[in-house]
Amino acid sequence: MSASSDESLSRDIVDQITTNSEKSEPMYEMITKILAEYANAKLEPFKGHPMGRFFRSKIPNMVYQTNIVNAEAYLVAGSIGQGVWATIPWICIYDRSVTISAERGVYIVYLLSQDGNSLYLTFNQGCTDIENKVKEENIKKDISTKKEVTAILQKTVNEIRENVNSRGFRSDNEISLGNNLPKLGYYYEKGTVFYKEYKKGFVPDEIELQADLANMMQIYADYVEYISSEKVTAKEEDMLPDSGIDTEMTVKDAISRIKDYISAKGFTYENGLIENYYLSLKSKPFVILAGISGTGKTRLVKLFAEAVGANTTNGRYKMISVRPDWSDSTDLFGHVDLNSRFLPGEIINFLKKAEKNTAYPYFLCLDEMNLARVEYYLSDILSVMETREFIDEHIRTDPLVQKRYYGTDTDAIARYGTVYLPENLYIIGTVNMDETTFPFSRKVLDRANTIEFSYVDLVPKIDESQDPIPALNLTNSFLKTEFLLLKQCIDDAESVDEYCSELDSINNILKEANAHIGFRVRDEIVFYLVNNKRTELLSSNEVMDNEILQKILPRIQGGNTSVKKMLCGLFKHCAGDFEGYQTEATDISDKMIGIVKSHECKYEKSATKIAFMMRRYEEDGFTSYWL
Repeated sequence: MSASSDESLSRDIVDQITTNSEKSEPMYEMITKILAEYANAKLEPFKGHPMGRFFRSKIPNMVYQTNIVNAEAYLVAGSIGQGVWATIPWICIYDRSVTISAERGVYIVYLLSQDGNSLYLTFNQGCTDIENKVKEENIKKDISTKKEVTAILQKTVNEIRENVNSRGFRSDNEISLGNNLPKLGYYYEKGTVFYKEYKKGFVPDEIELQADLANMMQIYADYVEYISSEKVTAKEEDMLPDSGIDTEMTVKDAISRIKDYISAKGFTYENGLIENYYLSLKSKPFVILAGISGTGKTRLVKLFAEAVGANTTNGRYKMISVRPDWSDSTDLFGHVDLNSRFLPGEIINFLKKAEKNTAYPYFLCLDEMNLARVEYYLSDILSVMETREFIDEHIRTDPLVQKRYYGTDTDAIARYGTVYLPENLYIIGTVNMDETTFPFSRKVLDRANTIEFSYVDLVPKIDESQDPIPALNLTNSFLKTEFLLLKQCIDDAESVDEYCSELDSINNILKEANAHIGFRVRDEIVFYLVNNKRTELLSSNEVMDNEILQKILPRIQGGNTSVKKMLCGLFKHCAGDFEGYQTEATDISDKMIGIVKSHECKYEKSATKIAFMMRRYEEDGFTSYWL
């Protein structure tokens, strides 16, 4: 099929393709590279192979580069397998309104044959959900399950072929991905609606490849129009999206994509910060970002949200500038005026929207949150957050706003009703600590991870050649916590014992100044550490260092000798038992800083912070985390 002879391809698309191909040949480069290199790549070690990054990062960019696939409406994802090489690697193009997973729904997918000699552009369908439902119906034997699944796939294939124009693609059942295929490869064949084959050594030119993709995208649009007009609806459980990460993409892969997205926007953050931010949100949906003005705190909140698919356009990201006159929760939720009408506050509509769409994460950024006293205007949310519990795998809370809150305004009662804290809401506050702001109470600090921004690189890293990175569209399970009680970490019991033993040693030092932590802080630190253990984002010392810095040190302040003694004990625990900084010595902070610079410390960031806290103690007779 050529672009000039295909009547289904409009003139303006041909012109656009011609313009694109004059600049580069992304589709030709993608297809020829896969055909030339994948078969040999499979003979090499899987872990860290460049082919993985090519499929997961480079290929989506190449597809978006054609301008045929809009990143806002469509998600492009590629996979070479999980842990081992896939027999049939793939590149999927999902209409976000239909599906974002290869497990379900209908989508466009490029499939490489088992021998690596043919790449097929197909209109296909997911089979995993179908197979699971068949199994749930007590069909025990593999052969029976296979027959049932094949029959269901074929029924969908026939229905689409009868109602959607093939636009010149083959619509038979002759696609051949290989012999003795694994079950998934077999289902790829049986689920193919339309297809075209590209053979190694006979790949068409860029114009024809883009024309094929444009026609397949039109088929996809026709299919969406068809199912809409026919009012074909699925059961509610069929419509729920999965984790938002395809079955081959790990959390580490997703974090890498998020970092690439942020970097492509021109922002650079300290190594490990994005991982730390993710682990903090995963462990507790309330995080404080602290630091001097202009270090990118608010920008991080926005860019991270965008990278996982939440933005102002779809209403899943909201920033609120905190006002100094906020003294209670009415500014957030609303109040009843003198005419008995309920006037909604800053976030109640946002909460209700999140509550109705729990499949996806919602991000609330409280900018300069300590311009007012946080424990005053946020107290209701902080208290209700502690009532979270798992009920039927969903996180439920006590009511945040009850119906009596609206007075006699029946319209407000009908519109809002009882408001709960949604399980998919993530609250991030940005703070500057200066003479215009209020300090935090322990009630606030105990309920948050406080990430300090002290890294500032004034030398820009501008890379004009860097391609835009498409955002992911991750569902709430990417961030939703798995733990609300320590006993829920039973699968990691040995590690939990180790973490608690370390925290107990630290707590004994904190008792010197009556600054020891309670069960809530212990549990949230453990959740953070277990989440890291399962995802392997950071080293074990790095994450314990982060939690000492974020959950323990912010609580410390005072000017008596017990605080001084406690800081020395904490430094010894974090840096090592070196001579020269005992409580009786002078210039303790200088000696501490010297040790950090000249020795490898177990918890380097915490040791460094303690040294600066000691310097303030020596200079002012009083110290706190907030320098």
